[in-house]
Amino acid sequence: MELSEEIARKFIRGIYTCDIDGEIWTQAFSFILKMSDSLDFKRDKIHLLWTENGGHIRRKLSDDMLLLKILKLSLPKYDGDDLVLYRGECRFLHEQNKIGFCWTPKRSVAEMFASGLNSIESGGVLLKAYAPKGSVLSSPNKHSAEQMEEFEYTCDPTALTKVEVLQYFKKY
Repeated sequence: MELSEEIARKFIRGIYTCDIDGEIWTQAFSFILKMSDSLDFKRDKIHLLWTENGGHIRRKLSDDMLLLKILKLSLPKYDGDDLVLYRGECRFLHEQNKIGFCWTPKRSVAEMFASGLNSIESGGVLLKAYAPKGSVLSSPNKHSAEQMEEFEYTCDPTALTKVEVLQYFKKY
């Protein structure tokens, strides 16, 4: 079994493998897309993996469209109403129109990210968006809601509307 297939099979069981380069992730996710009808996705475990390691995977993969296909395929499905959500984004990603997938209904949580972790490289930006129910891929899992208290909704950033900047933060 090739390394990329091994990584793919671990991913669908919710097992994260660190120190994997972007090319292997691309191959692994391509394998998942190709074989999706015959794979058994452990959606809740994948959701936890995404909540804990999604940022690392996104950076290594560097292909938001491929990642979006995988998230749509593998996360527990959202079954709720339209939402107003917030995100603390890196300023340089916002300027490149590369808004992230993870949003929260808690403005204070988004401010924490915009002024902290996501402001380290270039400063941060606090965003607000309207999320039609079709743009929301998954609701917060127990880890996000109860342990982290971030209430992270995973969204298709290309389907969000009325995205507006509420505040800029200096480089941390």
